[in-house]
Amino acid sequence: MRAPVKRIVLVASVLVLVLGALALVAVIRNDDGGKTVTAVSGHKIKSSDVELAVEHFHEEADREGRSFPAKGTREYDQVEKLALRLLIDRAAIEAAASRLGVHVTDAQVDARLANSPGESEGGGDVRIKAEAAFRRATARTQLLTEAVAAKLTVGIHVSASNVRSYYRAHRSLYGSTAYVKVAPAIRSELLALRKNAALTHWLAQVRRSEPKV
Repeated sequence: MRAPVKRIVLVASVLVLVLGALALVAVIRNDDGGKTVTAVSGHKIKSSDVELAVEHFHEEADREGRSFPAKGTREYDQVEKLALRLLIDRAAIEAAASRLGVHVTDAQVDARLANSPGESEGGGDVRIKAEAAFRRATARTQLLTEAVAAKLTVGIHVSASNVRSYYRAHRSLYGSTAYVKVAPAIRSELLALRKNAALTHWLAQVRRSEPKV
């Protein structure tokens, strides 16, 4: 039997980090003196949000012993664009989930964080704030994607004929093992594949709708 396909929750947590190519949009000043970089379905992404995400990447590089580009370099600009793309992606996922009637509360985020200890937080106040913000945003996106996956895949099933057809088409994988012994594993694998495909399709649609300039 082939290695089991990763379950949809694990795939979701990875998929939320696969980003489409987006350009950095112009910075617009707000009346309150802050800066809005772009907006996704009414959600404003500010320059301070981008800075915190960049600081998270800086912290991550330090933990792994990697160098981090200096401000003003082309490499630093690329990190800023990556940070913005991640923020756009998260905002787009939340907006699309909301249209499906899927929402996540702060209490749910708190519970997820309580059950998943993060990296030790060190450094100055800005770095601590950046890590806390990144962890909360990641947890929120994971919860949203998991809930969307559950809603999108509620009607997906695998019939006995599907299982038997797969068994026959891949007979060489099972040797002398009888169908009845491998049928449950095949059904589980095919179900995971179909659920993963449904979520992947939804995420692809979300990312196609993300702002481009």
